[in-house]
Amino acid sequence: MKQRAAPASQSLDPAMKKIAPWPMIRPPATIAILGGGQLGSMLAQAAGHMGYRTLCVSVNEDDPAARWADHHLIADPGDANVISRIAQDVQVITVETESIEPSALAAAENIGARVAPSSHVQTIVRDRRLEKRFLATNHLAVGAFRVVESAVQMQQASEELLANGTTELLAKTARGGYDGKGQRWIRTPSQADAAWQALGQVPLVVEAKVDFVSEMSVIVARSPDGALSVLPVFGNEHRHGILFQTRMPADVSESTAQAAMDLARRAAENLKVVGLLAVEMFVLADGRVLVNEMAARPHNSGHVTLRAASRSQFEMHVAAICGLPLPKVEILRPAVMTNVLGDLWSVESSPALTKVGQHRSPDWTTVLADGRATLHLYGKTPRPGRKMGHLIHTGHTIEEAMAGANAAFVRLKTPS
Repeated sequence: MKQRAAPASQSLDPAMKKIAPWPMIRPPATIAILGGGQLGSMLAQAAGHMGYRTLCVSVNEDDPAARWADHHLIADPGDANVISRIAQDVQVITVETESIEPSALAAAENIGARVAPSSHVQTIVRDRRLEKRFLATNHLAVGAFRVVESAVQMQQASEELLANGTTELLAKTARGGYDGKGQRWIRTPSQADAAWQALGQVPLVVEAKVDFVSEMSVIVARSPDGALSVLPVFGNEHRHGILFQTRMPADVSESTAQAAMDLARRAAENLKVVGLLAVEMFVLADGRVLVNEMAARPHNSGHVTLRAASRSQFEMHVAAICGLPLPKVEILRPAVMTNVLGDLWSVESSPALTKVGQHRSPDWTTVLADGRATLHLYGKTPRPGRKMGHLIHTGHTIEEAMAGANAAFVRLKTPS
């Protein structure tokens, strides 16, 4: 790829940056994807089907997204100098992970590049302190929380929240941490200091435990001109802090679904996001909905749209960042997405294995004998708890799809 030196970027507060709407970006324009994971992989595939070319910027030659992108630049996707250089050779820049430094996106914005999400949005969604404050400031329903930046604040927050009637607190690192990582439960004020020490004495958000009856998520696509398309609600189940299954449609009332979609829409509008905004939520026993967290990128729960919906979340993200029309996304068939974790490659947890190279892979034959099942593998090295791929089961009803998904999961964990 041709590299040209970028002009020095000016210092500018990302929170004050105003990104003007841009003209429609048509194929075969090139989209830069910062990050090389499975979200980038599926995004590159969708962009290719739509006629766009893609450049993946990631640190490893064999990253999942690198295998599908038209071009791959082995570099730090959070390096401002790298992003400033590629900005001159692509028509729009997007991200597939919150780990990308907002300053790198701001450097590209400062030389006129089209970046989605913006550095301002990236700043908020990658820091739980800013995210929670954004939700509270914009009157978007969120559970009780405290921002903690010292051991003294940790003790005060624990005492205050536990005194208000909650029985447990969840301390989360402000940055990083996903799939249950970077978290610690607190049940008494005496445990506060141990949690502070265990989490590395870094800034935290301490949340009051939410007694929810179910979990769900809503994905919103938003264009540079403010046009919105809200996808149908997904029903989610987490196990050990990691998403286990997503069902579409969600098993919630029409009023609950509407409340969730309204919350997600308001979040996207107030954030002025361009691209996707995924909003994870809790459903309470009285029907109220609380926001848990947000992501300005494609989301794990949205994988189910690959088989269940008229447009996938990845197609909608490409359409949004390129300023294409955003149609209403409709459910074509009920479906269930099940995450496939690296634990299934372990002899202890999955005896039904076949040897492939240096790793023993699950025997997929019985699962794929079901014509309603689709397997998506990401090509990553197995390790326990790592997302290696996902299965999508469809059915005439959501119950039929769920039965197929659960039977497949049992078969993968049971000797043949």
